[in-house]
Amino acid sequence: MYDTDDFLAGHIDHVLQLCEENSTEETQFHDIWSNQCIELWFLLHFSFMHADIHRTEYWPKLSECLKKLGAGEYEKNRKDMYWILRPYMEAAIENAKKLDVLNEGKTASQAAPGTKVHELIEKLKPYLGEG
Repeated sequence: MYDTDDFLAGHIDHVLQLCEENSTEETQFHDIWSNQCIELWFLLHFSFMHADIHRTEYWPKLSECLKKLGAGEYEKNRKDMYWILRPYMEAAIENAKKLDVLNEGKTASQAAPGTKVHELIEKLKPYLGEG
């Protein structure tokens, strides 16, 4: 799982190739990315977003959403983010799937904004008590 940040497009897109090359019948590797950053995934819990903005612009938007919930400002590596976002997980998954439709046929580097975090969350839901 990785953010695309400002890495070169070739490096970002090469991860999928590495996953495919190193997967076996017993072990499957998946490229779970967020373009540009994990904060996109967090914002999708509150609303659909399809504007391609720089990752530094996500933080103020996320702080605004959190303040409306009475949860204060956003900080990187906040330990309570899962618990704050958990009630809105289904909305985030649906919003991420909408981005998938808009990004169909694009590579990870071209899918801006875009994320595959929802694919990991859907695999983990049975272990999270989410069904």
